[in-house]
Amino acid sequence: MEMLCVRKLCKILLLLIFGLMCAVYTEGKKLDEQLKEFDQFVKHTLKCRNIPSIAVSLVKNDEVLFSRGYGYADIEKGKKATEHTHFCIGSLTKAFTSTIMADVLSKDINLSWDTRIRNILGPSFKLSDQIRTDNANIQDILSHRVGTPSNFHPLLVGFPGNLSRSELVKKLQYMPAQSEFRTKFHYSNYMYMLAGHVAEVISGKSWESLVTERLLNRLTMHSTGFVDAGVGLDSIAIPYVSRNRKLVAIDKELLLTVSPSGPAGSIYSSASDMAKWMMFHLKGGKDHHGKQVVNERWLQDTYQSKMTHPFQEKDLTIPKYPISDVTISYNMGWMTSFYRGYRKLWHSGGIVSFISQLWLFPDVNAGLFVTASGPLPPHSSAAVKSIASRASDILLGLEPWLNQSTACTYPAPWDEPIPENLAKPEVIYSWNISRDYSDFVGVYGNMGFGSITVYVENKNSVGNNSSLMLSYGRFGKMKIMPISDDEFQGYYVDKLWFVTNCDGNINPFSFKFLSNSDKVVIGLLFPIDSQFNKTLFLKGSMYESTDRPYILNTSTTCYSGHVSASNLVFLEGIVLMVCLFLNLLLT
Repeated sequence: MEMLCVRKLCKILLLLIFGLMCAVYTEGKKLDEQLKEFDQFVKHTLKCRNIPSIAVSLVKNDEVLFSRGYGYADIEKGKKATEHTHFCIGSLTKAFTSTIMADVLSKDINLSWDTRIRNILGPSFKLSDQIRTDNANIQDILSHRVGTPSNFHPLLVGFPGNLSRSELVKKLQYMPAQSEFRTKFHYSNYMYMLAGHVAEVISGKSWESLVTERLLNRLTMHSTGFVDAGVGLDSIAIPYVSRNRKLVAIDKELLLTVSPSGPAGSIYSSASDMAKWMMFHLKGGKDHHGKQVVNERWLQDTYQSKMTHPFQEKDLTIPKYPISDVTISYNMGWMTSFYRGYRKLWHSGGIVSFISQLWLFPDVNAGLFVTASGPLPPHSSAAVKSIASRASDILLGLEPWLNQSTACTYPAPWDEPIPENLAKPEVIYSWNISRDYSDFVGVYGNMGFGSITVYVENKNSVGNNSSLMLSYGRFGKMKIMPISDDEFQGYYVDKLWFVTNCDGNINPFSFKFLSNSDKVVIGLLFPIDSQFNKTLFLKGSMYESTDRPYILNTSTTCYSGHVSASNLVFLEGIVLMVCLFLNLLLT
């Protein structure tokens, strides 16, 4: 009897083991089939969206499920993209900065997320007003709640190559805020630059050294580095834009515009390395050996909500879409969303024409990374979002809501399709006003954002061969022409030509010259931030030898320049006149 019971028990046990093995086999086979379908999905999306190259990695339960490159890292040389190809990840860098800050703070009992920046940098540190200067703390600058807008244009053209991070920090006091402190979300690369500098001051090491020593080396992320580290850009995939549906390479030197704001977006990496980065976060700050690299409690703080509902215009909601993907907060280098009911920690990144997404689903121990080398949003961002969504459905075991057809039309058919907006033929230069070029020629300065130079190109040429040009920053050069006596529009030329004339980007920049009662040009209103009023640059020498700002209102600021003691009073009079004039214009 006992022997019979043992035999029955063994038989039941064998049946259970066999059933489990069958279930594992079936599940594994199902996953293999899904990944094969996903592979075809990515290839099809790459083709229909005209993407030069893409890299993808998927992880789940401490395992890399998928890591692959597609397309060409260099079309001309026929160099294919692989899982090891270097892509620039843009603002995915911000999570590296918040992670380093968590590590730095965890090692100093005198510091916390609430430590005020001025207590670290000293009395020389200043923001646009006393409230922000005295009270801004580490989590404020990492959660975009200081109130200073993105002011993206100087980052587009690049600050001078010799400008240091500490020198750029000094310029923050001249960048006016647009909202009351801690009341509204204003995405700011400058605040992450500041966070990197704070980590440098606390540790005594450069931000790049901290990231390399404390993260990249410990996680064996040997294919990851910094675009502005001076070791060359050859290993990075070539960025491309589309011009009349044809892919055109753009100069990789433009990636250097990120300097000295590296902590906001200077990292390049690969699909294989980013898989390690995702598993590090999913494992609570441990490496692949299970060794704690960053204190888990401090790391968890970076995932906690700080500013509610950023980028709500990008939310996908039922019933308009078949699924919901709603962002509820910005944290510190991460955002929290709910994708189809699952908590998602994520961030996007963009630099030059590179676009990236990284999504973590901590509750199911899964994550994905997708990056592309062009052409430019909106098609590249739609492609990356489609691939990320399809990958998420595999990781979460959900029925995909996108197929090969809708991946090529997204956001249609649920929303308006992306307009084609093909590049225009070369713009014919015209000068249709009575004023002379010489009225506008000169240097226009702003204490926060540097100087703009207006000059005549080919001034000795006859007829239409000469043109009025505007030079701003390290790479910014545009041909400008009038639409009235003081209103102008400009088209970028040379390295940044694509900003105003490639597929999807065909609009010129608009700006305005200011004149006094004698019709003498005294200033320039230029679009530093696309969402707010144009910023004033005063004509004349505007060097950082004075720190006295003249405030117009919450959206525009005038700054005095100091040429010499003898003409300072005269210059201040002009500044006050301009400020009064602008108040009338802008109210």
